[in-house]
Amino acid sequence: MIYYLLLLTIYIWPFGQLLSFPQSPFPFTIYLLDISLLFILIALILSRQRKKIFSGSILKSLMIFFGIVIFSLLININRVSWSEIPSSVFYLLRIIIYPSLFFAVRYIGIERLKKPLNISLIIFCFLCIVQYILIPDMRFLKNIGFDDHYFRLIGPFFDPNFTGAVFAAASLYFIGNNKISYSLPFIGLLAPTVSRASYLVFVAGLIYILFHNKKIKLLILIGVLGAIILMIPKPFGEGINLFRTFSIYSRLDSWRQGISLFFDKPIFGWGYNTLRNNDGSRFQIDNSYIFLLATTGIAGLLSFSNLLKDLLKNIKNVGIKILIFSLLIHSLFNNSLFYIWILAVFWFMSAIGWKSPKEYKQLSK
Repeated sequence: MIYYLLLLTIYIWPFGQLLSFPQSPFPFTIYLLDISLLFILIALILSRQRKKIFSGSILKSLMIFFGIVIFSLLININRVSWSEIPSSVFYLLRIIIYPSLFFAVRYIGIERLKKPLNISLIIFCFLCIVQYILIPDMRFLKNIGFDDHYFRLIGPFFDPNFTGAVFAAASLYFIGNNKISYSLPFIGLLAPTVSRASYLVFVAGLIYILFHNKKIKLLILIGVLGAIILMIPKPFGEGINLFRTFSIYSRLDSWRQGISLFFDKPIFGWGYNTLRNNDGSRFQIDNSYIFLLATTGIAGLLSFSNLLKDLLKNIKNVGIKILIFSLLIHSLFNNSLFYIWILAVFWFMSAIGWKSPKEYKQLSK
C-alpha cells in the first residue's frame, strides 16, 4: 500500500497548482499532493513494521520541532479570530504530514522508485516547456491571486522562482555526481525562469562543486547559462528585466517586517502561520528562516536547525547534499522550504541520501 501511495505522490507532484481544489468549503486551498501524503502518513502509522520504519532516523529531532511549532500556535490561539483558526491548523497539519515522505521512501527504497521519479521529472519539464512556448503571457493568473508573469517560464507551479529552484537543484545534483550532460537540459530550462535567486543558487552551488571536485572546467557551465539568458526572448516588461529593483525592495521590506515581528515575540513567536495582512490574507515573508523566527521564535528556528543538522550529517552523496544546500540557500530569498512542492523534493531527496542501497534493502525486508 505504501509503495502505491508513493507512486501516486510521485506522479501527482509535477502537475503542481493544476491539481488543486480552490473551490473547497474551506478558507484555504487543498491540493491532491496534500491528500496523497496524508494517506501515506496514515499507512505508515498503521503499518505492522512502523517500528522499523521510524527507527534509526530523525524522529526525535522532528518531534521536538513539531512540539515547538504546535506550542507556538496554542499559546497564540487566543489572538486568532475564529474564522482564521481552520487555516492556521491546516498549515500546521501540512508541515507535520510532509515528512512522511522521508520515512516512506526510506522504507520502500530508491531502486523501486527510480523509474517513476525520472518519469515525473520528465512530465514536469514537458509541462514547463509547453507553458513557455504556447502560453508565455501568464498575466491572466493575476485574476485568481497569482503574480502576473510575462515571457517567463513558470510551469505548473505558476511561479518562476520555485520552478527555478527545482531546475537549479536538479542541475547541481547531476553536476555533483559527475553527470554533466544530464545537467544541461535543466540549465537550459533554468534560464527562461529569469529567477535571479535561482541563478545565484546555481552559481554558488557550482563554485562549491568546483572547489570540492577541483574541476575548473565547470566554470564553462556558468557561461552556458549566461549565453542562454542572452538568447531568450526579452519583450518589454519589468518581470523580464534582470536589473529590476521592485522585487528586491519588496523582499527587503518583508524581511524587515518579519524581523520586527520576531523582536516583538522572540521566544515562541506569533504562532505558526497566523500572520495576516489588513485584508485578512496571509502575510508573506520571503525568507524561510525569518518566517520561522517570526512565527515560532528562536525556539522554532533552533529546533529546525537541530533537525537539519541530524539530517545532513547522515547524507554523504555530494550530489544530494549540494541539492539540499541549494534549496536551503534559495530559502534565503523566498519561503521555499515551506512551499509544498519544494518541501516534497526536500524530504524525498533527503531520504534517498540517508542510507546506502544495502541498508535500503535491509529496511524494506
